[in-house]
Amino acid sequence: MSAIFRREFRSFFQTIIGEVFIALNILIFGYFFIRYNLLGISANINGALFNTAFIGLVFMIPLLCMRSFSEEKRQKTDQLIMTAPVSVGGIVLGKFFAIAAVFSIPTAVICVLPPLMSRFGDIPWLWNYADILDYWLYGLMMIAICIFISSLTENAIISAVISVIVLFACNLLGDTFDRIQISWLKDLLNATINWNGRLMTIYLGSFDLTSIIFFISVTALFLFLTAQVIFKRRYTVSRSNLSLTAYSSVMILVVIAAVVGVNFAALQIPDRFREVDLTEARIYSISEDSKKVAASITDDVKLYFLAQENDEASSTKDQTLARVLQCYVSAGQHITLEYVDPVANTRFYQRFTDTDPGYSSVIVEDVTNGRSRVIPYEDMYQTEFDYQTYSQQTTGYDMEGQITGALQYVTLTDDALIKACTTSGHGEQALDAGFAKILDNANVVTEDLQLLTAERVPEGTALLIVNAPTSDFTPSEVKLITDYLSNGGNILITSSAEAKISAMPNFAELLAWYGLSLTDGVVLDYTPGNYYASFNTPAYLLANLSFDDEITADLSTSGLQRVFLPEAQGIQITENDEISVTKLLTTSEESYLSDEGQNAAPASYCVGARAEKTLDSGVSTAVIYTCGLIFTDQVDQLIAGMNQRLFNNTIDALVTLQTDFVTIPAKSTDSYLSIPMTVGNFLTVIGFIFIAALVLVIAGIIIWARRRKR
Repeated sequence: MSAIFRREFRSFFQTIIGEVFIALNILIFGYFFIRYNLLGISANINGALFNTAFIGLVFMIPLLCMRSFSEEKRQKTDQLIMTAPVSVGGIVLGKFFAIAAVFSIPTAVICVLPPLMSRFGDIPWLWNYADILDYWLYGLMMIAICIFISSLTENAIISAVISVIVLFACNLLGDTFDRIQISWLKDLLNATINWNGRLMTIYLGSFDLTSIIFFISVTALFLFLTAQVIFKRRYTVSRSNLSLTAYSSVMILVVIAAVVGVNFAALQIPDRFREVDLTEARIYSISEDSKKVAASITDDVKLYFLAQENDEASSTKDQTLARVLQCYVSAGQHITLEYVDPVANTRFYQRFTDTDPGYSSVIVEDVTNGRSRVIPYEDMYQTEFDYQTYSQQTTGYDMEGQITGALQYVTLTDDALIKACTTSGHGEQALDAGFAKILDNANVVTEDLQLLTAERVPEGTALLIVNAPTSDFTPSEVKLITDYLSNGGNILITSSAEAKISAMPNFAELLAWYGLSLTDGVVLDYTPGNYYASFNTPAYLLANLSFDDEITADLSTSGLQRVFLPEAQGIQITENDEISVTKLLTTSEESYLSDEGQNAAPASYCVGARAEKTLDSGVSTAVIYTCGLIFTDQVDQLIAGMNQRLFNNTIDALVTLQTDFVTIPAKSTDSYLSIPMTVGNFLTVIGFIFIAALVLVIAGIIIWARRRKR
């Protein structure tokens, strides 16, 4: 077998086939890598791998395998192999391993990319390398199938064409199985032919053991079938024996039945035993905090899932939601899940709300106290419009956050809810939907506060929110706020660069109560990597995060994790023994103020801070961010949810640390890269890979031309 392996492997590089295959594989993957990872700033190579496998390998693998047996048969050189002292299995495996080795070369190149990408963000390592393993096994299965087809014909071109048709058809067939009404037939077809579904499973972030079993077993099956074809031809050369042919036919049927049976049985294994959540955000499972919330519930709680149970036609998102709901049932002894078919029970929701929440929505009910919360389907997902496909694309999952928040909400009494007030009347911005949802999940009830007509900040207010005012407060309004703060109240403040602080003396007085003041000028950071490269303006800051405070410490796991602040003012701190100030967000040492320009000395500016003032009755805490757009959905999407995570941690620090509430931020469907301007080394490596691919092609052409002359 080793001699055949060396002969076959060397032959690929004595012609142009090996070099062209490797180069094409790298170039096709490189195209999708640039599209999804460099331009799409995704930290996951699943999109590039899936498209390379689904589109590229369908055509490349047949070209690589078409000559494996058909060319030998056409040139009659197969007689030498047939009569050689090598077993039939050794012949087939030698050729298979040689082709697999050629295919493994570009796969090994792909393995180098995740470590390179890790310099620019958090990489889902397990998911990335599980994708590569899936891609490699998928390619090996294709090689085995194409070798089998090549063994059936003498014409390499016909072998390649038939292989492309077979591979392409099998990739598409899986999408049609859900329309079959016969359950056992649908399961049988899914077990034997649904390649694309298995490739898609790991692409979506769920490592399914059945996919690995399928790829390995089908590879073994077609290698066995190829061996039977060669064995029959080899046997025919020496002698004829009808009983041996019958025995071979029986063995083929037995092996096919065994492969079908193994894959069919694997599909019957419960999901919790055969599937592993590979996603960095654990989309298909729940966090330890949520498990603790579920386990602590002593009331009888029902989760009503408004969908048909075992609906095979349900979307991937519905299936994901069903898995998450089951996680809560497993974690809480007093939690049960009930499917309610909204088609058959059209009025069921009216027990809880007047508005139809829609199919696949969830209703959480505490049967003991009668409290309930409705979670509409659209509230559990973050979406954005894709102008390339003109469709809504899911960018994040908030199922866990919504359900955990609802469980805490329904098991509480009204007086246990947290109350927050948001000031209005000064051009303040309303919190965008994504950030308002975080408050809702934390069971924080917000109400509008018109300070000009109020006598005081309402009793029981746990948090006051002042969000980017553009006009000044009155002295009486500032007094109402400071009276509230003097009694131990907490406040979250954002400022807007639209309004100069010099034109808002009363707002400046409120900040001075915590020993803080703001600059009129916008901070400009000229350090590459500290501003958003796509906008090419140093005013769009990617701020450095502090390790010294709970709000930002867990966000600083990577040196390239950033919070996005377009047009932020600087915070100046006045020393005061009664006030402790922690800098949360800062710029680099090469920063300037817009109204001073680069003629001034460069310095690092604070653009986010936490101030704690010691009072006779306790401590009053303020968190201040100097960007009016920091808590908007549009800005948050540009930084892959980092601003939402900052907001969630800020609310935890100001409010939920005083209670037992748990807040779960929305989970992004992907991890993203923060690619600064200084990406020369990374792009150089990518360029080197492409150049190497072209060099391979040129080298192959030269070798092929020289051999032709001989």
